[in-house]
Amino acid sequence: MQSSWISAEQLAQLSNDTEQAFISPLPAFYVVRISGPDQKKYLQGQTTCDINTLTEHNFLRGAHCDAKGKMWATFHLWQQGEDILYTGFRDEIQASLVQLKKFGVFSKVSFHDTQEQLAVLGISGPDADKLVASLGFSVPAPGALVAVPDGQLLALAEQHYLLVLDIAAAKTLLTTQAAHLAAPTRFLAQHILHGLPYLEQALIGEYVPQNLNLQAIDAISFTKGCYIGQEMVARMKYLGKNKRATYILKAQSAETPAAGSDIEVQLEQNWRRSGVVVNAVNIHGELLVLAVLPNDTAPDAHLRLASAPETLFRLEALPYSLN
Repeated sequence: MQSSWISAEQLAQLSNDTEQAFISPLPAFYVVRISGPDQKKYLQGQTTCDINTLTEHNFLRGAHCDAKGKMWATFHLWQQGEDILYTGFRDEIQASLVQLKKFGVFSKVSFHDTQEQLAVLGISGPDADKLVASLGFSVPAPGALVAVPDGQLLALAEQHYLLVLDIAAAKTLLTTQAAHLAAPTRFLAQHILHGLPYLEQALIGEYVPQNLNLQAIDAISFTKGCYIGQEMVARMKYLGKNKRATYILKAQSAETPAAGSDIEVQLEQNWRRSGVVVNAVNIHGELLVLAVLPNDTAPDAHLRLASAPETLFRLEALPYSLN
């Protein structure tokens, strides 16, 4: 899959400086169109969310796991006509698609790359709802979606939206809304602050959904019945086996650690490995990180980036409860 609707030169010209509501092109997020009469039945047995609750007015968060409950992908999906659209970061969608196609040969279901048809953008920041309204769109409540001309708008959280458009409409939006455009990193920073993770290549197959707080953002159904990895996911919940969670960390630093980078915690005079970077964004020296850590990590824990010990983190409050 290769996105062609926006060039590297166009992306390089976008700023991180805006403090207002903004629109960010997200060419690293891909959409797959899933078709066929068995689409819902098939996905119900493959994912953590309850596909039977999908309507034309909502979207679902979920994870696609292997038999051990380790995630190939996190995703958002929704209905478009007779098809389902399935979106996430490119690394995880590519990994997930390999597995979905492998087992899909036994069902009446097909998978279609949309990189030449659909574009993904983010709308976020202070008063993002007003920016949405100024585009002539209805403003959905968190967890809802609305149809917009040539696409759909998903409200991922308060003042945080995902916009999926036909490529021609997306290109027009980039031209007409040039004053509101911002770099993708600005949207991804808001994604981190909302506690919404995605899987980069280094972490595919490493974590169960609860390690990334998916139970806290309505991405796991514990009543839907069987799916691949369900036994391990249920064990994490009902037997108290989950010992890790995802936290928001901030630091003043020039570093932008890659997914999978180690984080250390201070124990008296020593430092030891405690966790791993999931996602990271650095804007003008402010480093924002989602990191998997022990779920009993103290709010005042002393944490640092192992590869750059001078980068000292502070824990930020999550916008949701883990209980």
